[in-house]
Amino acid sequence: MPSRVDRWRAERALRLVAFASLMAWIANAARPALARVDVATDSSLNEALPRWTRAANVDSVHAQLDTVPDAAGIAWLGALARGGVGMSWSGPGIPAMALEAFPSAEPAGGVTVLAGAPAASVRVVSDALGPLDTLVGGPTSAVRFASLEGGVTFTSGIQPARVGVAPRGATRRVLVTGAAGWEAKFVVAALEEAGWMVDARVFISPDHDVTQGALAALDTARYSAVVLLDSAGAERARGVERFVRDGGGVVLAGDAGLSPRVASLMSWRVLKRELAPLGTLAGDTSWRGLSRLPLQPTSPARPVVLERRGGRATLVARRHHGGRVVALAYDQTWRWRMAGGDSSRVEHRAWWSRVVAGVAFRSVASSDVTTGAAPLASLYAALGPPSPSVRALPLFLSPSALSNALGVLLFAALLAEWWLRRARGAR
Repeated sequence: MPSRVDRWRAERALRLVAFASLMAWIANAARPALARVDVATDSSLNEALPRWTRAANVDSVHAQLDTVPDAAGIAWLGALARGGVGMSWSGPGIPAMALEAFPSAEPAGGVTVLAGAPAASVRVVSDALGPLDTLVGGPTSAVRFASLEGGVTFTSGIQPARVGVAPRGATRRVLVTGAAGWEAKFVVAALEEAGWMVDARVFISPDHDVTQGALAALDTARYSAVVLLDSAGAERARGVERFVRDGGGVVLAGDAGLSPRVASLMSWRVLKRELAPLGTLAGDTSWRGLSRLPLQPTSPARPVVLERRGGRATLVARRHHGGRVVALAYDQTWRWRMAGGDSSRVEHRAWWSRVVAGVAFRSVASSDVTTGAAPLASLYAALGPPSPSVRALPLFLSPSALSNALGVLLFAALLAEWWLRRARGAR
């Protein structure tokens, strides 16, 4: 049985517990009120948005996201942030991705889809009818489709991006100009076979030339692109720089880049002509003929190198104000067409058509965007950078619950001390 001294010690301990509980209760009551943070996840965000809009007792809100909300959700979150609600978000698993889809300028039609996302993720391109292709390889991909139904959806993991495809504009003509020869003849033939409407101006001598079509001044109202096959064509062309500024496209083939008239369009140098080694086949795509003039990008405005052969750039491109400029190192592609093999004619035609389509003028049209062409970038633009995930305060540590617990502890300590004092006095 406890002795009298033991009971006295227990009374003293209970008195200290009661005093500590009283001090903690007073401190808890006096401390500033904690900010009330309402946290929502992907599954509860649609329900939380109206509540956050109406609530007056929420100091700040936090969205813990696995995927980016649609455009309406992003706009709603942005409106809350601009309205004074403390807004934060976190989404460490959301991939950085981008999507663009535009109708091909080629007469045969089609749609080009440009997509970028982490290479490690499962990446799928779909339209309104279902999946179309799975992308493999590097983080960026370019895919051409003959036709699409509705908009384009690009999924990386579980995150989708969606864009609409602008309606295709009216097909404009292409102007081909250069010295008379096999190259001019078969470039015009290839483009016409691909469905392009071609105007041509071929120079026979300084005072004589042959024209095809009703030649007019270079203007994007009539022409979508101009092909300068050589320096002779570049010297005779007028208004090329203005045409590109207005959104038109220019193809500089062979030694066309040596002309001072197109110097303002270039951010590369045309190097000395190289001849194919003896025995090279005309169908060898390293040469696309039997000679080429390699291109050397210059700084600071370095172009995009689209193709290299033997360590040398053979196909480069750049933007110039509203238009595009492409330079080709090849100046004898007619040999590829004529002596390259059974499929060389088809390959020559398709290659030239793609080159011209890559620079052709495109009218600007709005697209129907639902979740955004770049979802994560849209979220950054609306809400700023992410914040660390907010961890909800355990219920037993909330101010009211802690106050109740301390009160119960204080009462229990006092009651126990009273009982011990009574028991000690009765003895």
